[in-house]
Amino acid sequence: MLVIVLSVFGNACKRTPKPKADNLQLPVIHIFTDEEIPWDERIPCDMAVVTGGDSVVWSGKIKCRGGTSSKFYKHSYAVKLDKKQSLCSLPANRSWILNASYIDKTFMRHKLCYDLFNSMGDNDIAPKCAYALLRCNNQPKGLYVVMQRLNKHVLNIDDNDPDAVIFKEPKIFYPEKQMPDPAAFGDNYQEQTFPDFEKEDRSELMRAFRKFIQQTPDVEFYAHIGEWIDIQNLIDWNLLLQFTNNGDGVKKNFYLYKKNSETPYRIALWDCDHSFGRDCDNERNLLERLLDERQNILIDRMMKSPEYREALKNRYHELRRSGVFSYDNIERMMRENDPFVRAGLEENMKLWPFDSENYYDSAGYDEEYALILKFVPLSLQRLDDLYQYHE
Repeated sequence: MLVIVLSVFGNACKRTPKPKADNLQLPVIHIFTDEEIPWDERIPCDMAVVTGGDSVVWSGKIKCRGGTSSKFYKHSYAVKLDKKQSLCSLPANRSWILNASYIDKTFMRHKLCYDLFNSMGDNDIAPKCAYALLRCNNQPKGLYVVMQRLNKHVLNIDDNDPDAVIFKEPKIFYPEKQMPDPAAFGDNYQEQTFPDFEKEDRSELMRAFRKFIQQTPDVEFYAHIGEWIDIQNLIDWNLLLQFTNNGDGVKKNFYLYKKNSETPYRIALWDCDHSFGRDCDNERNLLERLLDERQNILIDRMMKSPEYREALKNRYHELRRSGVFSYDNIERMMRENDPFVRAGLEENMKLWPFDSENYYDSAGYDEEYALILKFVPLSLQRLDDLYQYHE
């Protein structure tokens, strides 16, 4: 496949001046495979990345990815390179997600949430993201959000520590009657991603954590919950869910990980298209439907503690005073993302029109951009009232 890749690019390796902001050129990621990309297993691929006048070629494996988003014609992909590489100027990693961001017409909701969470504290981790155009076997696929996969390198896991572990969406915060069907997940029900589940099953840890949340008497629970989970990290996650009204993220769409034997579990953010004025199915939601924290058995129990509620209030005040939670901060972040999105928007819309049957309405990019900016002051006002914040 490498010969094919090099013949496609010709003189692409010659250096050209870095494009100016008013003539921005997105990186173009080319994926080459010998067969159609499957859903169930990775197949070999070559990835060629053209940035300005520079190009590089790497080998790896690729597959389609996604849950509910798999019903859309524009697919997301998971790529695992043979070696760690820096993709689109992001920190080097082997595993990457090429997120179609189909349902989000701004291509920003994931990135806004991730960037916010990353800015909230040293122990608040979310994927770093960039924008690129994608080609698969020379066929254009449109604009994509390039995302780090949350693996042991991104989460700073000590892989020599016997207590280090990562779970993607463990089923421990669901109310009893809403627990997902185990048949849909096979043996790895808690979706352990590190260490290798086939070599070492640590799902008992999640059963023990859930049992502690459900059955421990109040005095013991509140005295020892901080030994199980990083309370400050939990508070930041809780507040971000509230600010973005991410009801889909209350029970799922997160990673739960433990760096080593000296640290408690922490939450890392994942999958935030249900936010900033839209539900996960793309239905408009300017706070007509609020997230229900009672659907998370840990947050529900923590909310019964006056000390936890006071800590939420104090932390919210900090985030407001610092400007992290503010209209100006969100508007700035969107303004910085805007040129990159617009650079790929025309090509994307030709392939995936915004008035297709998959959407609740035919709002275009500018209307959707304005919707987020309309949502932000509404959400801040609601939380200002809830936490008695006055500028």
